[in-house]
Amino acid sequence: MRWILIVFVTALPVPLFCGSVVLENSTIKAVFNENTGALQQLISKKDGWYLQKRPELGRSFRLDIPLSHQRFNPVFGEEQPPPQIRHEKNGKRLRFQWKNVRSKNGGRLAVDFTGVAELTDDGLIFTAEIDNRSFHTVETVHWPILGDLSRPQPDALFSQLGMDYGGMKSLQLFPKFDNMPGYFAVDYPTQMLQTPDTPFSLITAPARGLYVGYHDTTAAHLVQFMARLKPGYLGYEFWDSGENPKGDSLAGQPVHLEFSVLHFPFFNGGESGKLQPVVLVPFQGSWHRGADIYKKWRQSWFQSPAKPDWLQQVHAWQQIHVNNPENDVRYSYRDLLKIGADCARHNVGALQITGWTIGGQDGAYPSHDTDPHLGTRTNFAEVIAQIQKMGVKVILFNKYTWADRVSPWYESELIRYTTKDPYGDPHYYGGYAYQTPTQLAEINTHRFSPLCHLSPAWRQVACGEFLKSIELGADGMLYDENQHHGDSRYCFDATHKHHVPAHIYAGDTRLATDFHEISNPKKADYLFAGEGNYDLQFREYHLSYFRVDLNHVALHRYVAPYQEMMIPVSGYNDRNMINLALMNRYIISYEPRNFKGRLDEFPQTIEYGKKVDRLREKLSAYLWHGVFQDTLGATVLSDGKIYTNYSVFIDPNCGKKAVVVVNYSYELPVEVGIGFADKTKKWTVATPENPVPLVFSGIVNIPVNSAVVVIEK
Repeated sequence: MRWILIVFVTALPVPLFCGSVVLENSTIKAVFNENTGALQQLISKKDGWYLQKRPELGRSFRLDIPLSHQRFNPVFGEEQPPPQIRHEKNGKRLRFQWKNVRSKNGGRLAVDFTGVAELTDDGLIFTAEIDNRSFHTVETVHWPILGDLSRPQPDALFSQLGMDYGGMKSLQLFPKFDNMPGYFAVDYPTQMLQTPDTPFSLITAPARGLYVGYHDTTAAHLVQFMARLKPGYLGYEFWDSGENPKGDSLAGQPVHLEFSVLHFPFFNGGESGKLQPVVLVPFQGSWHRGADIYKKWRQSWFQSPAKPDWLQQVHAWQQIHVNNPENDVRYSYRDLLKIGADCARHNVGALQITGWTIGGQDGAYPSHDTDPHLGTRTNFAEVIAQIQKMGVKVILFNKYTWADRVSPWYESELIRYTTKDPYGDPHYYGGYAYQTPTQLAEINTHRFSPLCHLSPAWRQVACGEFLKSIELGADGMLYDENQHHGDSRYCFDATHKHHVPAHIYAGDTRLATDFHEISNPKKADYLFAGEGNYDLQFREYHLSYFRVDLNHVALHRYVAPYQEMMIPVSGYNDRNMINLALMNRYIISYEPRNFKGRLDEFPQTIEYGKKVDRLREKLSAYLWHGVFQDTLGATVLSDGKIYTNYSVFIDPNCGKKAVVVVNYSYELPVEVGIGFADKTKKWTVATPENPVPLVFSGIVNIPVNSAVVVIEK
């Protein structure tokens, strides 16, 4: 008789392996290969998610160190001799050091890389030091790298989220992958979020995620949160999208998402430096829980500038455009008295005047001289004072980002202050076309070059232009396009008295600080407003103005509930955009005819806006001074399904809630039920049309393009 022995083997989620060093606490386990320094496993212990799953796909670091004859010269951590490893802080910190790294095309280089991984109560923190004794530049560093970022649910949506222009940028990782570079530029589909637009990336799946934060407040370097799909798409839809493979292998190659934090320090030969902390924290719940991690760190350094008193009350603005580069004069300085009177009559608290400078909006910048086509400087100052006497604040549209290449001033002086590329040429920006068929066809559009705010000489010139504006007596400025520099990131001009190269965004705070030093003694409550401020800019700017659509997710409002934010309302019966402002505590900027018309041109919009602001005044403890919670704290259903167009506010003094629910449909009313965890509390309901609260039964019908507010008694 022949016996058959059957052995049952239980498969482990990840194979066991030796030669590793481990950092572990109650929430995170990180396993590193002691021979390569590669992060082989990263486990969220609370929910069992293997964020880095397959050990064989683990990565350690990558440097890019161009040679004089060949710029492509990567250094891969896994191809180095084993690092020296030091255990520090009672085993909670690992220090990996690689000396004289070996590059792909340049052999050994006199460059040392020291990577540090530390496990604290705040998360898994990665820092690094580079000692560059070579003659080359260490341009970029990937650290840390998750070589196999795994999905916790095989078929569920997997995304990368970040802040962007007042809202949320969402990039899909699975089932499709959003590619950003040209297909010709890379081997694999690639996407990235970048600082300072967003200080973090949230890798999200249903009910869980991974927070990856760059905890730096200097903007000294560009940092990208980069994901790549390897080996590539199962099938292309277009160059920027395709279908992901669903299995573990494709054409004999492992299928995996590689995620890295990419730093651009540009450490030149003979320089050494450090990389600021990257913090990894798994979280459970919606994206809000990931954003809460950033909010907690933000509280450790953020301090808002003192706001003008009037800005903190419920109010609205109007923006009016008076001229453009084609000299299409809409209003003289004197004509603005009529616009100011409109604002006073409609209880609009502030008037933003755009295109008042010579050359009109987006012409002749950075000059802030008045334009003789509109009147004299004395005329304008008198008009500003008269509008202020009507009870309307006056805000001037200013811009210091660009040098107009058409202007004679450009060739005579400004070109010296422009940001330069590695070849010594000024960076280029396409500019904006206005009104005439010739310009709308981009035939005679004014082209720009960005100005380097790190240049002390340029900042001195900019301060002179700012002084021209503030001496007109206005209540503040809105610095348009303060949040970006086009596609330019680094300046290579050695005459600017900064490191070569330097991250241009590091100069934004310096310029704003110089402006404050001018405004403080002249007008202590002078308003600093900007366009789409990235979060670091709220240390200098009181208000951020940006444009949104109805799919807008108010991520920046959630992160910064007490910073002032404003959106335009331009439609002739633009109830939906007004309701969006109500839902997200945004100031309304009335902009009839694309900010070229008068308020009486859209009576339905202005009347509804006034009703909404009266309701916000009545319920200001919630809707204006309350803490914005996005959708946390209530459940809204329609036809038994989750309804998403709502927000929750909490009165910080008593802890009570208000819920704003809106209906964006132009065709159908919607019936919603609103549920709360505490069933014993009583609620009332109010609307802009009927602001007196009535008893709320739990279900409410919302007409088309309308809003309701449910308030805790």
